Amino acid sequence: MTTRKSQLLILAPFKAEARIIAAILPDCRQSATSGWDFSGGRLATGNASGRDALFLLLNKELSGINYDRIVLFGAAGALAPGLEIGQLFNCNRFIHADLKLDLPVSTALPTATVVTVDQPVVANEARCQLNTSFNASIVDMESYFFAAAMHEKSQNCAVIRFVSDTASTPFALPFPASIIQNIARHRAQIIEVFFG
Repeated sequence: MTTRKSQLLILAPFKAEARIIAAILPDCRQSATSGWDFSGGRLATGNASGRDALFLLLNKELSGINYDRIVLFGAAGALAPGLEIGQLFNCNRFIHADLKLDLPVSTALPTATVVTVDQPVVANEARCQLNTSFNASIVDMESYFFAAAMHEKSQNCAVIRFVSDTASTPFALPFPASIIQNIARHRAQIIEVFFG
């Protein structure tokens, strides 16, 4: 089997996240129910969250293709007080239970520590506890696993997360217009992180 080389792979856990980012990618067109091609790479979704879904998507997308850079893009819940819906972060510190990993990032977007959990965090008390225990700004279900897998392979990577919910604003689909507008407003910075 021959291995093809491609520039950039962007992974979005859910289609709703993929559709948002597809709107700002150059020459982006849907190529399958769970994928888009754009100038310089591919965007893919498994339309599911968590470690197992992430690894299924990674294995599928990396079959026979080597990428220069792989980026995880998607929603995260706010842990730190004062974060707003739609706020964007280029994650640089990843935590899961007692495991920690730091990765270098560009400075195009503000950085954040993300704690990865196995179940959605809804209760305000749980958010406060995670924020206090780990000094993390946001929470998700994939970032640590992604960062660890990329680090193990010495793969150039990045993680961009946007705040989708806070203690006072629950997660909701479709995503609020403020998220879409903020992503469009920060298109240049996001593209800079994507292409490293």
